[in-house]
Amino acid sequence: MIKIIAKQDFSIGGNLFIKGDEIPTKNYDTIIKLNEAGLIEPLEYKDLVLIKREIENPKKEKKEEK
Repeated sequence: MIKIIAKQDFSIGGNLFIKGDEIPTKNYDTIIKLNEAGLIEPLEYKDLVLIKREIENPKKEKKEEK
Protein backbone atom coordinates (compact mmCIF):
# COMPACT_ATOMS: atom_id res chain seq x y z
CA MET A 1 0.00 0.00 0.00
CA ILE A 2 1.12 3.55 -0.62
CA LYS A 3 2.68 5.04 2.51
CA ILE A 4 0.73 7.89 4.06
CA ILE A 5 3.19 10.36 5.57
CA ALA A 6 2.37 13.25 7.93
CA LYS A 7 3.20 16.62 6.38
CA GLN A 8 2.90 18.44 9.72
CA ASP A 9 2.26 17.72 13.39
CA PHE A 10 -1.33 16.78 14.26
CA SER A 11 -3.49 14.39 16.28
CA ILE A 12 -6.34 12.19 15.17
CA GLY A 13 -8.36 9.74 17.20
CA GLY A 14 -6.21 10.33 20.25
CA ASN A 15 -3.01 9.46 18.37
CA LEU A 16 -0.28 12.07 17.99
CA PHE A 17 1.77 12.31 14.80
CA ILE A 18 4.76 14.46 13.94
CA LYS A 19 6.02 15.50 10.54
CA GLY A 20 7.47 12.48 8.73
CA ASP A 21 5.52 9.81 10.65
CA GLU A 22 3.72 7.11 8.69
CA ILE A 23 -0.03 7.13 9.35
CA PRO A 24 -1.25 3.53 9.89
CA THR A 25 -4.90 3.93 8.87
CA LYS A 26 -6.91 1.69 6.58
CA ASN A 27 -9.99 3.90 6.63
CA TYR A 28 -10.47 5.48 3.20
CA ASP A 29 -12.64 8.35 4.48
CA THR A 30 -9.96 9.32 7.00
CA ILE A 31 -7.30 9.30 4.30
CA ILE A 32 -9.45 11.58 2.12
CA LYS A 33 -10.04 14.02 5.01
CA LEU A 34 -6.34 14.12 5.91
CA ASN A 35 -5.43 14.70 2.27
CA GLU A 36 -8.00 17.50 1.83
CA ALA A 37 -6.84 19.20 5.04
CA GLY A 38 -3.21 19.11 3.87
CA LEU A 39 -2.07 17.15 6.92
CA ILE A 40 -0.39 14.41 4.88
CA GLU A 41 1.92 14.41 1.88
CA PRO A 42 -0.34 15.18 -1.10
CA LEU A 43 -1.94 12.17 -2.76
CA GLU A 44 -3.02 12.38 -6.38
CA TYR A 45 -6.26 10.94 -7.72
CA LYS A 46 -4.43 7.84 -9.00
CA ASP A 47 -2.94 7.22 -5.53
CA LEU A 48 -6.37 7.53 -3.90
CA VAL A 49 -7.92 5.07 -6.38
CA LEU A 50 -5.15 2.54 -5.73
CA ILE A 51 -5.53 2.91 -1.96
CA LYS A 52 -9.31 2.45 -2.21
CA ARG A 53 -8.91 -0.68 -4.34
CA GLU A 54 -6.42 -2.16 -1.89
CA ILE A 55 -8.66 -1.45 1.10
CA GLU A 56 -11.72 -2.96 -0.61
CA ASN A 57 -9.89 -6.00 -1.99
CA PRO A 58 -6.97 -6.87 0.28
CA LYS A 59 -4.57 -9.32 -1.31
CA LYS A 60 -3.77 -12.47 0.57
CA GLU A 61 -0.08 -12.86 1.28
CA LYS A 62 1.55 -15.35 -0.99
CA LYS A 63 3.09 -18.40 0.60
CA GLU A 64 6.79 -18.70 0.04
CA GLU A 65 7.64 -21.53 -2.31
CA LYS A 66 10.90 -23.41 -1.99
